[in-house]
Amino acid sequence: MARYELHAISTGKQDWETLTAIAGRIDPYVTAIHLREKSKPLKEIMKGLQMLLEAGISSKRIYINGYPAIAKTSLLGGVHLQGTTPSLSEMKELGLDAARIGVSVHSMEEAWQREQEGADYIMFGHIFTTDSKKDVPPRGLEQLSELTAKVNIPVIAIGGMTPQRVHSVLEAGASGVAVMSGIWEAKDPLKAVKAYANELAQMEANK
Repeated sequence: MARYELHAISTGKQDWETLTAIAGRIDPYVTAIHLREKSKPLKEIMKGLQMLLEAGISSKRIYINGYPAIAKTSLLGGVHLQGTTPSLSEMKELGLDAARIGVSVHSMEEAWQREQEGADYIMFGHIFTTDSKKDVPPRGLEQLSELTAKVNIPVIAIGGMTPQRVHSVLEAGASGVAVMSGIWEAKDPLKAVKAYANELAQMEANK
């Protein structure tokens, strides 16, 4: 069975220098560093990507949100797409499939559909209450457990994730966790990422 995954998703709040510095510190402990910069134009995103690569971050560890063509031409580890993305089958027919394709889903139906289309993993949430979605009820561990039982591809849990919650999420069938502010906005990002990584490693050892 594959190792549990830790995805560090950028928040869009750091400048490139800060993001690159943090990425360099957390790089050895994560499965993927996601460039999720919704408010930045493509030119700026390309600048940030170049800075990460020049800082020695492996292209295979970098996932870009959206822009499948960039993921392919830059030989990135993956591309992560929103649930509103058209059929992945069509994207693959156009030759835009990256090394790994992930999609955000919010229901059992979406998860099943994306698996049928050829997604390599899905990201499901938010599992716990989170400041970014205070008005939207969390989906919780029960829904996560139901979903993981119905699909055969990795399910990465996101939303309100803390190191203390990693165990319960993996027990519910998740293949890993995705973290945003818990790493990028922590007072000590290295200490934070190690806390998540340690929890994952403990669960790995107990498989």
